[in-house]
Amino acid sequence: MNRPDAVLFDLDGTLIDSVPDIASAVNAMLLETGRATHPTDVVRGWVGRGLSVLMHRAITGTPDGEAESAEHREAIRIFRHHYASCCTRHTTVFEGGHELLGWLKERAIATAIVTNKPDRFAEQIVAALDLVVDVVIGATDQRPLKPNPASLCEAVAVLGAKSPLMIGDTSFDLDAARAAGIPFAGVQLEGDLGRNISELLEPHEPVFESLADLHRWLAEEVIT
Repeated sequence: MNRPDAVLFDLDGTLIDSVPDIASAVNAMLLETGRATHPTDVVRGWVGRGLSVLMHRAITGTPDGEAESAEHREAIRIFRHHYASCCTRHTTVFEGGHELLGWLKERAIATAIVTNKPDRFAEQIVAALDLVVDVVIGATDQRPLKPNPASLCEAVAVLGAKSPLMIGDTSFDLDAARAAGIPFAGVQLEGDLGRNISELLEPHEPVFESLADLHRWLAEEVIT
């Protein structure tokens, strides 16, 4: 793998564990709309594919369910209201995250967060957790979600990168990187219905069980 001049990170399940706050907002929405709540571990298996899919899953209680359109729109509105007030309450940076970002910065390697989380929440969380990156690319109505590669390409263009590397934990991250022609490395999986990212990778695409292991690999084999 070439030495990267920029490293792009997914956010949820890659740099941060945001599931406790997501589950809190999901269950607040369900209670407000007269529905049964779900355990946090169930919600953990539903995250990673964007807010719209999460709301379908929460309303129907199934990974492949599809809610009625008006109920779905209302669920998104209510979820956003609750999540705005709790999105940094119990969300934490995975061990080694701050150290990795600082180490990259010291080596003049640009960094970006590229996430399917709505940009409003992504920017709020990044600021609250003091994640020092050069750009945050979150979901907007004008920006296609991963696995569409558009957000990765936008980050690369903003950073002026010639040799980027993408780090993520779900098939959406992997497929977006492949579509953009960007090398990929996987890390621990926190969502995507519990699928292990290592099952989807080619032999040249490494996967790591922690950010510390990723950091060690970068330091010893990639950025020397």
